[in-house]
Amino acid sequence: MRRLLAVSLWLLATAGVTYVASAAVTLVDLQVFPQGERVEVLTRPAPPPTTTILPTSTTSVGSTETTVAPETTVPETTAPETTVPTTTIQSASPTTTVSTMTVPPTTVEPPPTTTVPTTTTSSGGGGGSAPTTTRPPATATTRPPATTTTTRPVPPLVVETNVLAATTVGSGFEAALVATGGQRPHTWQMAGGVLPPGLSLSSAGRISGTPQAAGQFVFSVRVFDGSGRSATASFAATTVNALRVLTANLPEVEPGSAYLATLEVTGGTPPYRWMVVEGRLPDGLALSAGGVVSGTPAAGSSTSVVVVATDASGRVAHSGELAVVFATDRRTVAARGGTVFVDVLGDSVSLFLASPADGFSAIVVESGGFRVEVQFVPLQGDATSWVVCEVADGVVCSHG
Repeated sequence: MRRLLAVSLWLLATAGVTYVASAAVTLVDLQVFPQGERVEVLTRPAPPPTTTILPTSTTSVGSTETTVAPETTVPETTAPETTVPTTTIQSASPTTTVSTMTVPPTTVEPPPTTTVPTTTTSSGGGGGSAPTTTRPPATATTRPPATTTTTRPVPPLVVETNVLAATTVGSGFEAALVATGGQRPHTWQMAGGVLPPGLSLSSAGRISGTPQAAGQFVFSVRVFDGSGRSATASFAATTVNALRVLTANLPEVEPGSAYLATLEVTGGTPPYRWMVVEGRLPDGLALSAGGVVSGTPAAGSSTSVVVVATDASGRVAHSGELAVVFATDRRTVAARGGTVFVDVLGDSVSLFLASPADGFSAIVVESGGFRVEVQFVPLQGDATSWVVCEVADGVVCSHG
């Protein structure tokens, strides 16, 4: 009985002490941590290489339960800034549980590491055979296909130019030789024969200069490409004298009579083509492309023309001014006081000469055009005489 009383007193004392301690803790908590306040850890130093979490203990009246958390190892890594949640210790009631909140460990992600997972397979029996480690198949590596180079054959080297235009003595000349195929650049040189005097061949294939002599010249050239291939070609170059019109005058034209005159030219390359470029021929006459002036002219006055000759190579030569003159119909008309000489030109008449007889003097009244009139005046005691030629259905002359 005495023992039971002692145990009861001990229990009451223990409960009182626990109550008083719980109240004191609550008062201290409210003073240090007012309602709603919390403590925040702004920065936390780097944890040591190994952190051991202490066991969490839960104490209740009459019994104590202890829970031990397993040991956790965190790799040595600098932890980022972490906020620790607020820890609140609630006041104990007669039957109060005092909990100690342990700060959860900070999770730190280790630097990315590529790990090849392995699968360990153990044999089913207890024979103690070594586990078999199976690695996943290696990732296939795709490589680009090998580059294929296609080589095309080089076309053969060929000289395309086969004809040279005729050159003219004293006139500048230039022509370019052309080659195809092979590899660039192309280089040219003489292979045989001679060029016309005054001409030369450049390494670029240009024949140029001023020919100094007429004739035909045979020569050959060779062209090289960039790889050393070569090709040759032969040419016959013709050099001619300059084209020139030789005709300077035309024969006289007789009205009503057939007319024929051939123009002459030298140099150039036949055939030649002719045409009138200035003036005009008298009515009834014409110039053919072959250079012949022909026809039957009517009566008319003299004219002049300029003609041009073109050779087969396109050279051009101009003539000088060619006069087309009608042949004169000179008439002699005699009168008592003297003689008059007139030229009839188609439908016109002109005075050529007035010759008075002895004892007379000649006075010219009209000298030409449509009328010629001359009077012979006596020096003493005689009558005046005259000669008249005028156009009237031709030219009619009279005297008195």
